[in-house]
Amino acid sequence: MSAFKRIGRWFAGALVLTLFLASCAAVKEDRTDCPCSLFVSLAALPEAPVEVRVYAEELCFRDSWDRDTSVRVLVKERSAQVLGIAGGVLNEAGYVSIPSGSDCPEVFLASHTVATVRDTAQCKLRLHKHFCTLGISFDGPPGWGEPFSVNIRGRVQGLYPDGSPVEGPFSYSLAPGETCRLPRQAPGEELWLDITMPEGVLRSFALGTYLEQAGFDWTATDLKDVALRIDLSVTSITFTLDRWSTTVPLTIVI
Repeated sequence: MSAFKRIGRWFAGALVLTLFLASCAAVKEDRTDCPCSLFVSLAALPEAPVEVRVYAEELCFRDSWDRDTSVRVLVKERSAQVLGIAGGVLNEAGYVSIPSGSDCPEVFLASHTVATVRDTAQCKLRLHKHFCTLGISFDGPPGWGEPFSVNIRGRVQGLYPDGSPVEGPFSYSLAPGETCRLPRQAPGEELWLDITMPEGVLRSFALGTYLEQAGFDWTATDLKDVALRIDLSVTSITFTLDRWSTTVPLTIVI
């Protein structure tokens, strides 16, 4: 075989190989436009039904589950946002709002961003507790200062799906012995407790500071509940949270 024929065959083979690799690259590139089968399931269920939403560029799946189940969602984009909400409702602004004069709902949330660049992807939602139930009990001289009540106010009016706080006014009044559900706060966020009587506010106390001094962690994955005991006397008021306590003289106007 002549050298020219060998070169010709080599060139033809190289050309075929190049065209083959190019076609493979084209096929690989085209596959990015194919939908991904995203399988969404729940790791655990709270008592309330769970609303599940899947967003790509827009909402492509929404349903409410009251049992352990899973769903297959076709996603054409390269990523998807998967949300799970129980005990609350997303408003048009995209967060769980707390109505004026109400405490936080018993809201459990989960939010995940999932890469959907392959044929299949999986997302298992585990919802977490984003509220703290604060129980308040009072001790003090019989009949002192009654009738009185407690008002708790802060600067978190809702929760985003990832559990981060939505800034805005929060205020909730309760009688001694009742409970109040507080939304997750940013560490150091202002949170106040007012002791009120018919003529107005008697004193205001930095409840947020007291909670953090007692070791309460607003960044915990699941927020714990808290029992607060308030001891009233003619001259002072003592707050007790677990093993932590502080006494504030009532002669000091705060």
